[in-house]
Amino acid sequence: MTDLRLQHLTPDETELWAQGLLPAARELHLASCGECRVVGDRERKLFRELAQLPRFAPEFGFVERIMARVRIPTPSGSHLGPDPDS
Repeated sequence: MTDLRLQHLTPDETELWAQGLLPAARELHLASCGECRVVGDRERKLFRELAQLPRFAPEFGFVERIMARVRIPTPSGSHLGPDPDS
């Protein structure tokens, strides 16, 4: 069996750590691995920066106005070939 303290964090584990959700057993690796700590710190910084972005909220009626302009073309002629029952 492989000692998890020796394995580098996976990208998923790095993301969990950045969110504060990494299991304690894997936190031990971060205490001793500078490489994983640098990657994790970058990920955590990204999460903080993303949290600072303004939230996008379309104004009321946006979806209805867009969908009112959507036109779904109707097929012209048979695209499936001749009707076998004809």
